[in-house]
Amino acid sequence: MNRFRFITVFLFIQTILAFSALAQVPVAPVKIGFIDSAAFYEDKIGITKLVNASKQLNNDFATRLKELEDGGVRLQALTKELETMQTLPQAQFNQAAFNTKREDGERLQRELTYKKTGLESDIAKRRDVLVRPISQDIGKAIDEFAKKNGYGLILDIGKFAEAGAVLFFAEAADETKNFITFYNARPTPAATSPK
Repeated sequence: MNRFRFITVFLFIQTILAFSALAQVPVAPVKIGFIDSAAFYEDKIGITKLVNASKQLNNDFATRLKELEDGGVRLQALTKELETMQTLPQAQFNQAAFNTKREDGERLQRELTYKKTGLESDIAKRRDVLVRPISQDIGKAIDEFAKKNGYGLILDIGKFAEAGAVLFFAEAADETKNFITFYNARPTPAATSPK
């Protein structure tokens, strides 16, 4: 999907350039910049509001995440016990104990699956409250930053790199630090609603 987007953007730019060449109209070069949105979440150098919202999100669900991790450890221990029981000689193998442990493991697995689904849903809802307004504000700020600095196009270099679509990248085109500094100096977006 990312590769498709890159190809679409590339073809769009090429079409514009080809059309202008055919029309014999001189076109000013388009200033292109890159921002790595993954850096927005970095603790020390990222966007302060986004880093704080992410920390709050992690703190809000730390207990439930720990419960899932602990349950996963218990499930692994049960699985290992069952595997060990199966290696016992027939005379030492206790079918009733094996069945009880297997049922306990199946019950724990269902419980963990249910909890995980609920947790993922709750995290998504909370992320929508905490992070979405900031992300929307970041989008507006990128527009403002691009216009202020004369950019015709700003791309997310991290997404292109993930797609394997970066063939060359001049460090001078990287505006990540400049944008983060610009954004962090802006006033706080509208307050998020409490949990």
